[in-house]
Amino acid sequence: MIVKLRIHILIILLFSSVAANAQWKLKDNFQYRGYVKDLRVLSLGDDSLGNTQSLQQNLIHNRMNFRLFGRKHWTYALELRNRVFYGEFLKYYPRTNTYGDLLETDPGSVDMSWSWIDDRNLVAHTTIDRLWAHYHSEEWDIRFGRQRVNWGQNLVWNPNDLFNVLNFADFDYEERPGMDGVRIQRYFESGSGLELAYQYNDSWEETVAAMMYRFNKWNYDFQFIAGKYINDVALGVGWAGNIKASGFKGEATWFESTVDSINSQLLASCSWDYSFKKGTYLHTSFLFNSEGTSDLNRLMQLSAAQGGQLNVKSLMPNKYSLFLQTSHQFHPLLSTDIAVIYAADIGGLFTMPSIGYSLRQDLDLSLVGQGIFGVQDGFTSLGSAVFLRLKWSHST
Repeated sequence: MIVKLRIHILIILLFSSVAANAQWKLKDNFQYRGYVKDLRVLSLGDDSLGNTQSLQQNLIHNRMNFRLFGRKHWTYALELRNRVFYGEFLKYYPRTNTYGDLLETDPGSVDMSWSWIDDRNLVAHTTIDRLWAHYHSEEWDIRFGRQRVNWGQNLVWNPNDLFNVLNFADFDYEERPGMDGVRIQRYFESGSGLELAYQYNDSWEETVAAMMYRFNKWNYDFQFIAGKYINDVALGVGWAGNIKASGFKGEATWFESTVDSINSQLLASCSWDYSFKKGTYLHTSFLFNSEGTSDLNRLMQLSAAQGGQLNVKSLMPNKYSLFLQTSHQFHPLLSTDIAVIYAADIGGLFTMPSIGYSLRQDLDLSLVGQGIFGVQDGFTSLGSAVFLRLKWSHST
Protein backbone atom coordinates (compact mmCIF):
# COMPACT_ATOMS: atom_id res chain seq x y z
CA MET A 1 0.00 0.00 0.00
CA ILE A 2 2.82 2.43 0.90
CA VAL A 3 4.65 1.66 -2.37
CA LYS A 4 1.50 2.23 -4.46
CA LEU A 5 0.86 5.49 -2.60
CA ARG A 6 4.39 6.67 -3.43
CA ILE A 7 3.83 5.98 -7.12
CA HIS A 8 0.54 7.86 -7.09
CA ILE A 9 2.08 10.85 -5.31
CA LEU A 10 5.02 10.96 -7.74
CA ILE A 11 2.75 10.84 -10.80
CA ILE A 12 0.41 13.50 -9.37
CA LEU A 13 3.33 15.84 -8.66
CA LEU A 14 4.73 15.37 -12.16
CA PHE A 15 1.45 15.97 -13.97
CA SER A 16 0.43 18.82 -11.68
CA SER A 17 3.65 20.56 -12.64
CA VAL A 18 2.91 19.84 -16.32
CA ALA A 19 -0.58 21.32 -15.99
CA ALA A 20 0.83 24.49 -14.46
CA ASN A 21 2.92 25.00 -17.59
CA ALA A 22 0.38 23.77 -20.12
CA GLN A 23 -0.18 26.99 -22.10
CA TRP A 24 1.13 25.46 -25.33
CA LYS A 25 -0.02 22.96 -27.93
CA LEU A 26 0.52 19.40 -26.78
CA LYS A 27 1.28 17.95 -30.21
CA ASP A 28 4.11 20.46 -30.76
CA ASN A 29 5.78 19.66 -27.44
CA PHE A 30 5.39 15.89 -27.26
CA GLN A 31 7.98 13.38 -28.44
CA TYR A 32 7.78 9.61 -28.67
CA ARG A 33 10.52 7.12 -29.51
CA GLY A 34 10.69 3.40 -29.10
CA TYR A 35 11.55 0.04 -30.58
CA VAL A 36 10.48 -3.57 -30.77
CA LYS A 37 13.10 -6.30 -30.61
CA ASP A 38 12.91 -10.04 -31.02
CA LEU A 39 15.84 -11.75 -29.30
CA ARG A 40 16.38 -15.48 -29.69
CA VAL A 41 18.78 -17.03 -27.17
CA LEU A 42 20.51 -20.42 -27.21
CA SER A 43 22.33 -21.15 -23.92
CA LEU A 44 24.88 -23.96 -23.65
CA GLY A 45 26.22 -25.45 -20.43
CA ASP A 46 26.96 -28.66 -18.58
CA ASP A 47 24.40 -30.39 -16.36
CA SER A 48 25.17 -32.14 -13.07
CA LEU A 49 26.45 -35.23 -14.95
CA GLY A 50 28.83 -33.25 -17.13
CA ASN A 51 26.72 -33.54 -20.28
CA THR A 52 26.24 -30.51 -22.51
CA GLN A 53 22.76 -29.09 -22.19
CA SER A 54 21.17 -26.51 -24.48
CA LEU A 55 18.26 -24.27 -23.56
CA GLN A 56 16.33 -22.02 -25.91
CA GLN A 57 14.57 -18.81 -24.99
CA ASN A 58 12.81 -16.07 -26.89
CA LEU A 59 12.36 -12.49 -25.75
CA ILE A 60 10.06 -9.93 -27.33
CA HIS A 61 11.15 -6.54 -26.04
CA ASN A 62 9.19 -3.33 -26.54
CA ARG A 63 10.48 0.03 -25.30
CA MET A 64 8.42 3.22 -25.08
CA ASN A 65 10.06 6.61 -24.40
CA PHE A 66 7.84 9.67 -23.87
CA ARG A 67 9.02 13.28 -23.55
CA LEU A 68 6.94 16.33 -22.76
CA PHE A 69 8.57 19.75 -23.19
CA GLY A 70 6.94 22.32 -20.91
CA ARG A 71 7.05 26.08 -21.14
CA LYS A 72 10.17 27.86 -19.98
CA HIS A 73 12.59 25.49 -18.29
CA TRP A 74 10.78 22.17 -17.76
CA THR A 75 10.97 18.74 -19.40
CA TYR A 76 9.20 15.55 -18.30
CA ALA A 77 9.93 11.93 -19.15
CA LEU A 78 8.27 8.54 -18.86
CA GLU A 79 10.12 5.49 -20.19
CA LEU A 80 9.16 1.86 -19.81
CA ARG A 81 10.09 -1.55 -21.17
CA ASN A 82 7.65 -4.40 -21.84
CA ARG A 83 9.14 -7.87 -22.20
CA VAL A 84 7.63 -11.24 -23.00
CA PHE A 85 9.73 -14.36 -22.30
CA TYR A 86 9.01 -17.89 -23.45
CA GLY A 87 11.02 -21.05 -24.14
CA GLU A 88 12.80 -23.91 -22.42
CA PHE A 89 14.71 -21.64 -20.04
CA LEU A 90 11.53 -20.92 -18.05
CA LYS A 91 10.74 -24.61 -17.61
CA TYR A 92 14.14 -25.31 -16.03
CA TYR A 93 14.19 -22.26 -13.78
CA PRO A 94 14.47 -23.30 -10.05
CA ARG A 95 11.08 -24.31 -8.65
CA THR A 96 11.62 -22.38 -5.40
CA ASN A 97 10.97 -19.16 -7.28
CA THR A 98 9.53 -18.16 -10.64
CA TYR A 99 11.32 -16.09 -13.25
CA GLY A 100 8.53 -13.53 -12.99
CA ASP A 101 9.30 -13.12 -9.27
CA LEU A 102 12.94 -12.42 -10.10
CA LEU A 103 12.01 -9.77 -12.69
CA GLU A 104 9.65 -8.07 -10.26
CA THR A 105 12.54 -7.19 -7.95
CA ASP A 106 12.76 -3.42 -8.33
CA PRO A 107 16.14 -1.90 -7.31
CA GLY A 108 14.55 1.47 -6.56
CA SER A 109 12.72 2.64 -3.45
CA VAL A 110 9.48 2.87 -5.46
CA ASP A 111 8.22 -0.41 -6.89
CA MET A 112 7.51 0.22 -10.58
CA SER A 113 8.02 -3.32 -11.83
CA TRP A 114 5.40 -6.03 -12.22
CA SER A 115 4.80 -9.33 -14.02
CA TRP A 116 1.33 -9.54 -15.53
CA ILE A 117 1.77 -13.13 -16.77
CA ASP A 118 3.90 -15.52 -14.73
CA ASP A 119 3.97 -19.26 -15.33
CA ARG A 120 6.38 -21.97 -16.46
CA ASN A 121 5.74 -21.39 -20.17
CA LEU A 122 5.29 -17.64 -20.47
CA VAL A 123 6.34 -14.55 -18.51
CA ALA A 124 5.25 -11.02 -19.40
CA HIS A 125 6.80 -8.14 -17.49
CA THR A 126 6.71 -4.34 -17.44
CA THR A 127 9.02 -1.96 -15.65
CA ILE A 128 9.21 1.84 -15.57
CA ASP A 129 12.92 2.70 -15.54
CA ARG A 130 12.58 6.46 -16.15
CA LEU A 131 10.05 8.81 -14.59
CA TRP A 132 11.43 12.28 -13.97
CA ALA A 133 10.89 16.03 -14.08
CA HIS A 134 13.79 18.21 -15.20
CA TYR A 135 14.39 21.91 -14.61
CA HIS A 136 17.17 23.46 -16.70
CA SER A 137 18.69 26.91 -17.11
CA GLU A 138 22.08 28.32 -18.09
CA GLU A 139 23.50 27.70 -14.62
CA TRP A 140 21.33 24.96 -13.14
CA ASP A 141 20.12 21.46 -13.99
CA ILE A 142 17.82 19.81 -11.45
CA ARG A 143 16.18 16.46 -12.06
CA PHE A 144 14.09 14.43 -9.64
CA GLY A 145 12.48 11.02 -10.02
CA ARG A 146 13.72 7.78 -11.54
CA GLN A 147 16.73 8.63 -13.73
CA ARG A 148 20.18 7.52 -14.78
CA VAL A 149 23.18 9.17 -13.11
CA ASN A 150 26.33 8.31 -15.02
CA TRP A 151 29.60 9.48 -13.44
CA GLY A 152 31.86 7.00 -15.20
CA GLN A 153 34.59 8.03 -17.67
CA ASN A 154 35.68 4.67 -19.07
CA LEU A 155 33.76 2.66 -21.63
CA VAL A 156 33.82 -0.71 -19.81
CA TRP A 157 34.56 -0.47 -16.08
CA ASN A 158 33.46 2.56 -14.03
CA PRO A 159 34.61 2.68 -10.38
CA ASN A 160 33.29 6.29 -10.21
CA ASP A 161 29.76 5.23 -11.14
CA LEU A 162 28.26 5.01 -7.65
CA PHE A 163 24.64 5.13 -8.81
CA ASN A 164 24.16 3.23 -12.09
CA VAL A 165 26.84 0.70 -12.96
CA LEU A 166 26.68 -0.77 -16.45
CA ASN A 167 27.53 -4.31 -17.48
CA PHE A 168 29.30 -4.21 -20.83
CA ALA A 169 28.07 -7.73 -21.62
CA ASP A 170 24.39 -6.81 -21.19
CA PHE A 171 24.22 -5.51 -24.75
CA ASP A 172 20.42 -5.73 -25.03
CA TYR A 173 19.78 -3.02 -22.40
CA GLU A 174 21.27 0.04 -24.07
CA GLU A 175 19.51 2.54 -21.80
CA ARG A 176 20.83 0.99 -18.56
CA PRO A 177 18.90 0.96 -15.27
CA GLY A 178 18.00 4.10 -13.35
CA MET A 179 17.85 5.10 -9.70
CA ASP A 180 15.24 6.92 -7.60
CA GLY A 181 16.57 10.23 -6.41
CA VAL A 182 17.54 13.84 -7.03
CA ARG A 183 20.39 15.19 -9.15
CA ILE A 184 21.48 18.85 -8.95
CA GLN A 185 24.11 20.33 -11.28
CA ARG A 186 25.57 23.84 -11.06
CA TYR A 187 27.66 25.21 -13.94
CA PHE A 188 30.28 27.96 -13.60
CA GLU A 189 31.68 30.41 -16.14
CA SER A 190 35.09 28.73 -16.09
CA GLY A 191 33.57 25.57 -17.56
CA SER A 192 33.76 23.73 -14.25
CA GLY A 193 30.75 22.34 -12.45
CA LEU A 194 29.51 20.96 -9.15
CA GLU A 195 27.09 18.06 -8.98
CA LEU A 196 25.12 16.57 -6.10
CA ALA A 197 23.18 13.30 -6.32
CA TYR A 198 21.05 11.55 -3.74
CA GLN A 199 19.54 8.11 -4.16
CA TYR A 200 16.78 7.78 -1.60
CA ASN A 201 15.88 4.45 -0.07
CA ASP A 202 13.82 3.05 2.77
CA SER A 203 16.76 3.03 5.17
CA TRP A 204 19.80 5.28 5.60
CA GLU A 205 22.08 2.23 5.49
CA GLU A 206 21.11 1.55 1.85
CA THR A 207 21.23 5.17 0.72
CA VAL A 208 23.80 6.56 -1.73
CA ALA A 209 24.65 10.27 -1.59
CA ALA A 210 27.66 11.96 -3.20
CA MET A 211 29.03 15.12 -4.76
CA MET A 212 31.35 15.59 -7.72
CA TYR A 213 33.44 18.56 -8.84
CA ARG A 214 34.51 18.74 -12.50
CA PHE A 215 37.00 21.03 -14.24
CA ASN A 216 39.26 21.17 -17.29
CA LYS A 217 43.03 21.52 -17.07
CA TRP A 218 45.79 20.82 -19.64
CA ASN A 219 43.05 19.81 -22.12
CA TYR A 220 41.92 17.05 -19.76
CA ASP A 221 38.59 16.77 -17.95
CA PHE A 222 39.11 15.94 -14.27
CA GLN A 223 36.59 14.98 -11.61
CA PHE A 224 36.74 14.42 -7.85
CA ILE A 225 34.04 12.53 -5.94
CA ALA A 226 33.20 12.23 -2.25
CA GLY A 227 30.17 10.68 -0.63
CA LYS A 228 28.40 7.84 1.08
CA TYR A 229 27.92 4.52 -0.71
CA ILE A 230 25.60 2.34 1.42
CA ASN A 231 27.87 1.46 4.40
CA ASP A 232 31.04 2.97 2.93
CA VAL A 233 32.67 6.35 2.62
CA ALA A 234 33.67 6.72 -1.04
CA LEU A 235 36.44 8.94 -2.45
CA GLY A 236 37.06 8.97 -6.19
CA VAL A 237 39.01 10.62 -8.98
CA GLY A 238 38.69 10.41 -12.76
CA TRP A 239 40.08 11.94 -15.95
CA ALA A 240 39.45 11.94 -19.70
CA GLY A 241 41.67 13.33 -22.43
CA ASN A 242 43.84 12.43 -25.40
CA ILE A 243 47.35 11.24 -26.13
CA LYS A 244 47.82 12.66 -29.62
CA ALA A 245 44.91 11.18 -31.62
CA SER A 246 44.00 8.45 -29.14
CA GLY A 247 41.70 8.63 -26.14
CA PHE A 248 43.06 8.13 -22.63
CA LYS A 249 40.69 7.82 -19.65
CA GLY A 250 40.87 6.57 -16.09
CA GLU A 251 39.09 6.52 -12.76
CA ALA A 252 39.55 5.13 -9.27
CA THR A 253 37.45 4.96 -6.09
CA TRP A 254 38.41 4.09 -2.54
CA PHE A 255 35.72 2.57 -0.32
CA GLU A 256 36.16 2.68 3.46
CA SER A 257 33.61 0.81 5.55
CA THR A 258 31.83 2.70 8.35
CA VAL A 259 30.84 -0.53 10.14
CA ASP A 260 34.10 -2.50 9.87
CA SER A 261 37.35 -0.65 10.50
CA ILE A 262 39.47 -3.19 8.59
CA ASN A 263 37.24 -3.48 5.53
CA SER A 264 38.38 -1.21 2.68
CA GLN A 265 38.50 -1.61 -1.09
CA LEU A 266 40.17 0.11 -4.04
CA LEU A 267 38.91 -0.15 -7.61
CA ALA A 268 40.92 1.52 -10.37
CA SER A 269 40.69 1.37 -14.16
CA CYS A 270 42.24 3.06 -17.16
CA SER A 271 41.56 2.76 -20.88
CA TRP A 272 43.01 3.66 -24.27
CA ASP A 273 41.15 3.74 -27.58
CA TYR A 274 41.96 4.70 -31.16
CA SER A 275 39.96 4.97 -34.38
CA PHE A 276 41.71 4.38 -37.70
CA LYS A 277 40.67 6.24 -40.84
CA LYS A 278 39.50 3.10 -42.66
CA GLY A 279 36.88 2.15 -40.07
CA THR A 280 38.85 0.02 -37.60
CA TYR A 281 38.53 0.76 -33.89
CA LEU A 282 40.80 -0.50 -31.07
CA HIS A 283 40.09 -0.30 -27.36
CA THR A 284 41.90 -1.71 -24.34
CA SER A 285 41.25 -1.30 -20.63
CA PHE A 286 42.62 -2.55 -17.31
CA LEU A 287 40.84 -2.98 -13.96
CA PHE A 288 42.26 -3.55 -10.49
CA ASN A 289 40.00 -4.75 -7.65
CA SER A 290 41.82 -5.02 -4.33
CA GLU A 291 39.15 -7.35 -2.91
CA GLY A 292 39.02 -9.74 -5.85
CA THR A 293 38.22 -13.39 -5.19
CA SER A 294 39.65 -16.59 -6.68
CA ASP A 295 36.27 -18.09 -7.57
CA LEU A 296 36.33 -18.71 -11.32
CA ASN A 297 32.59 -19.46 -11.43
CA ARG A 298 31.86 -15.87 -10.38
CA LEU A 299 32.63 -14.85 -13.98
CA MET A 300 29.14 -16.08 -14.85
CA GLN A 301 27.81 -12.80 -13.40
CA LEU A 302 28.84 -11.14 -16.67
CA SER A 303 26.60 -13.26 -18.87
CA ALA A 304 23.64 -11.45 -20.42
CA ALA A 305 21.80 -14.80 -20.43
CA GLN A 306 22.14 -14.91 -16.61
CA GLY A 307 20.81 -11.41 -16.02
CA GLY A 308 24.13 -9.57 -15.86
CA GLN A 309 23.48 -7.55 -12.66
CA LEU A 310 26.50 -5.78 -11.14
CA ASN A 311 27.28 -3.14 -8.53
CA VAL A 312 30.19 -0.72 -8.37
CA LYS A 313 32.17 -2.89 -5.91
CA SER A 314 31.87 -6.04 -8.05
CA LEU A 315 32.68 -4.84 -11.57
CA MET A 316 34.79 -7.98 -11.87
CA PRO A 317 35.02 -10.73 -9.23
CA ASN A 318 38.83 -11.06 -9.45
CA LYS A 319 41.78 -8.69 -8.87
CA TYR A 320 43.35 -8.12 -12.29
CA SER A 321 41.32 -7.88 -15.49
CA LEU A 322 42.29 -6.91 -19.02
CA PHE A 323 39.84 -5.90 -21.76
CA LEU A 324 40.58 -5.92 -25.49
CA GLN A 325 38.19 -4.90 -28.26
CA THR A 326 38.39 -4.37 -31.98
CA SER A 327 35.65 -3.47 -34.42
CA HIS A 328 35.51 -2.70 -38.13
CA GLN A 329 32.96 -1.02 -40.39
CA PHE A 330 33.21 -3.02 -43.62
CA HIS A 331 30.30 -1.16 -45.18
CA PRO A 332 27.81 1.48 -43.98
CA LEU A 333 25.39 -1.42 -43.52
CA LEU A 334 27.80 -4.06 -42.13
CA SER A 335 29.98 -4.00 -39.01
CA THR A 336 31.79 -6.55 -36.85
CA ASP A 337 33.10 -6.46 -33.30
CA ILE A 338 34.95 -8.77 -30.95
CA ALA A 339 35.59 -8.10 -27.26
CA VAL A 340 37.64 -10.22 -24.83
CA ILE A 341 38.02 -9.95 -21.06
CA TYR A 342 40.91 -11.85 -19.46
CA ALA A 343 40.74 -12.40 -15.69
CA ALA A 344 44.49 -12.78 -15.30
CA ASP A 345 44.84 -13.97 -11.70
CA ILE A 346 42.18 -16.71 -11.90
CA GLY A 347 42.69 -17.78 -15.51
CA GLY A 348 39.25 -16.83 -16.77
CA LEU A 349 38.25 -15.67 -20.24
CA PHE A 350 35.09 -13.95 -21.45
CA THR A 351 34.55 -13.52 -25.20
CA MET A 352 31.85 -11.61 -27.10
CA PRO A 353 32.02 -11.56 -30.91
CA SER A 354 29.22 -9.88 -32.87
CA ILE A 355 28.17 -8.92 -36.37
CA GLY A 356 25.52 -6.36 -37.28
CA TYR A 357 23.69 -5.60 -40.51
CA SER A 358 21.24 -2.79 -41.29
CA LEU A 359 18.37 -4.18 -43.34
CA ARG A 360 16.92 -0.69 -43.75
CA GLN A 361 17.02 2.62 -41.88
CA ASP A 362 14.74 1.44 -39.06
CA LEU A 363 15.47 -2.31 -39.08
CA ASP A 364 18.69 -3.94 -37.80
CA LEU A 365 19.81 -7.55 -37.52
CA SER A 366 22.63 -8.67 -35.21
CA LEU A 367 24.26 -11.94 -34.18
CA VAL A 368 26.11 -11.98 -30.82
CA GLY A 369 27.99 -14.75 -29.06
CA GLN A 370 29.15 -14.93 -25.44
CA GLY A 371 31.47 -17.55 -23.99
CA ILE A 372 33.06 -17.95 -20.54
CA PHE A 373 36.08 -20.24 -20.20
CA GLY A 374 38.66 -21.39 -17.70
CA VAL A 375 42.16 -21.37 -19.17
CA GLN A 376 44.44 -21.92 -16.18
CA ASP A 377 44.34 -25.72 -15.92
CA GLY A 378 43.41 -26.51 -19.50
CA PHE A 379 40.74 -24.92 -21.67
CA THR A 380 37.30 -25.61 -20.20
CA SER A 381 33.92 -24.06 -20.99
CA LEU A 382 31.89 -22.65 -18.11
CA GLY A 383 28.94 -21.65 -20.28
CA SER A 384 28.11 -19.94 -23.54
CA ALA A 385 25.19 -18.38 -25.38
CA VAL A 386 24.27 -17.24 -28.88
CA PHE A 387 21.87 -14.32 -29.46
CA LEU A 388 20.05 -13.48 -32.69
CA ARG A 389 18.31 -10.09 -32.55
CA LEU A 390 16.01 -8.24 -34.91
CA LYS A 391 15.30 -4.63 -33.92
CA TRP A 392 12.72 -2.23 -35.39
CA SER A 393 12.93 1.39 -34.23
CA HIS A 394 10.12 3.95 -34.51
CA SER A 395 9.46 7.53 -33.44
CA THR A 396 7.08 10.48 -33.84
